[in-house]
Amino acid sequence: MIWLYLLLALAVAKGQETCLSVEDDPYLLFGTKTAYIFANLGVPSTRAHDVPGCQPIAFWLLSRHGSNNPEANDIVELQKLGDFRNNIVTNYKNGNFRNTNQRICTSDLNLLEQWQWNPRLNVTFAGDLTADGYMTTQQLAQAWRQRFPGLLTSSRHHYLFKYVNDQLSSNTFKAFTEGLFGDQAESFDIPKENDEKIVRPFKFCPAWTKDVGDNNDTLSQLHIFESKREYQEMISNISLRLGFNYDVQKEIILRMYQLCRYNKAWDVVKISPWCSAFTREDLKRLEYAEDLETYYKYGYGSALNKDVGCTHVKDMMNFFENYVGKDEIPQQQPRAMIQFTEAAMLLMTLTAMGAHQDTAPLTGDNYHSANVQSRKWTASKMAPFNGNLAAVLYKCTQNGNFQVNEEYQVLFLENEHPLSLPGCRVGLCDWSLVKNRFGELVKNCNLDFCNSATKISSVNVILFTFVAFFVRYAVIRI
Repeated sequence: MIWLYLLLALAVAKGQETCLSVEDDPYLLFGTKTAYIFANLGVPSTRAHDVPGCQPIAFWLLSRHGSNNPEANDIVELQKLGDFRNNIVTNYKNGNFRNTNQRICTSDLNLLEQWQWNPRLNVTFAGDLTADGYMTTQQLAQAWRQRFPGLLTSSRHHYLFKYVNDQLSSNTFKAFTEGLFGDQAESFDIPKENDEKIVRPFKFCPAWTKDVGDNNDTLSQLHIFESKREYQEMISNISLRLGFNYDVQKEIILRMYQLCRYNKAWDVVKISPWCSAFTREDLKRLEYAEDLETYYKYGYGSALNKDVGCTHVKDMMNFFENYVGKDEIPQQQPRAMIQFTEAAMLLMTLTAMGAHQDTAPLTGDNYHSANVQSRKWTASKMAPFNGNLAAVLYKCTQNGNFQVNEEYQVLFLENEHPLSLPGCRVGLCDWSLVKNRFGELVKNCNLDFCNSATKISSVNVILFTFVAFFVRYAVIRI
């Protein structure tokens, strides 16, 4: 009879275990570390790029790199999870669970127990494009060429690439051009520019760094959210699930989350052992935490973000101006302008364009509101790995399409989907509307403000020195 009770108890305990690594419908939106396939949910069935009576004549693309390895300092922190994993296994084997209803299941534990740090993730390959990131970048280039074969031709003269001359961006360029030109890519001398100040100007803007990038107030709403009951409960529940009799430090929770989402971006099919620590609701809260950070650091939370992001909008408009109203286009003039950048500039550019703007700002104390749950600002879909913003200029035949009112049209695509903009039809906008919307922005777009703080400081130093000298001289005379 005792054995029967023991078996029943074991069966009940097994039934209470929570297996999170084998969910039928897992949550796969991980902010800026989201795999492209999870963010764009496949190419739409409607062929938005086929505009009756119109021909594409210029292609502009702002594209983020594919999945990459962590930076060197992140690698050091993530490796510490090895010791933490050992503590989880010990907790499970010792039965250290305050609430057996929440503990991870045996199969999840086995995944964690078998996990080992990949020796390739070292300082040598820190920050570099992963194999999956390389392949996804190739596939994206192939998809664009299939969509616009008349623009994205095999002629290298039809392109101008802009990117930073570092390992990550250079490999992104290599993967993308291989997708376009195949084996010929390596032998082509493709026109390119490597001016980092053009590709990511925020890194050379002291005013932005002072007022936004390094300003503690930028993260104030994130810190408010982290202090709320729903966030603290998340930490407690994760700690319970892993068998700790105290709340695990937030930094350790974030390391687990970081490795979870990196794993899913590196291999979209494989189960990540570290994702088994999080429920669907946990992942949504962590996603919102990053949205609060990006909203204020790169989005509508600061007016300076629009002032920096306008540079790419200006680049796009200037590029298209070369084609509008021209009967003939020089053969050597590029048909495609392609820039490789990072998540920050992609978000800043979308902000400058007025895309994904919510009716109310995101805050740290309204997580459960309907506005937040249906928010437009979601970094997972706006700036995943390989996230991109494309604008295509079309020249249309008069009366060729009854829905097109003007000769020139611009189609905006975000991650290959039509970008919703007021006044446009499924991403397709009249050129006059585009000029009216962005004309003032482009006209006033310059980065003169970036060094204004430095200049003012210099003036103050000179003034202070002069006053000090005058006072000292007056005292001596007295």
